[in-house]
Amino acid sequence: MRSTYRAICYVIAFDVMLQAAFMAWAIFGFGKWIDEGGVFNKAVLEDTGTWHFTQERGFMFHGLNGQMVIPLLVLILLVISFFARVPAGIQWAAGLVVLVIIQVFVLAALGHDTPAFGALHGFNALLIFSVAVMAGRRVSSVTPAEADEPAPV
Repeated sequence: MRSTYRAICYVIAFDVMLQAAFMAWAIFGFGKWIDEGGVFNKAVLEDTGTWHFTQERGFMFHGLNGQMVIPLLVLILLVISFFARVPAGIQWAAGLVVLVIIQVFVLAALGHDTPAFGALHGFNALLIFSVAVMAGRRVSSVTPAEADEPAPV
């Protein structure tokens, strides 16, 4: 279970990197589309049935991955943390759950109306990445014998 805990932590961190890659791909493609004569206006924004440029899919991948895949991975990590016997593993997993809830339900939603929350969305993504890596590294820093010892009372 400890190796599963560690693996899911690193998968979460990798998935956050994918999120950044999806956005960069979409934004650079958007810029190229504009440079080539594409015009962005409200009609384009409301046209959900047409792909205006290939990289536009990055926005879709970012949304789907961020709203479904990462929250699912974090919930799986929380469940596994109860069995993995990683010191403070439950707290690290719970911290990730809180950060992802803030990311998905607060910052992403508010960012559409107030762009400053979009900046916090990016900052919080770095926190999620960092916490996932630190949680995964905690497994490596503790020997299995130490994890099996009962906590001092």
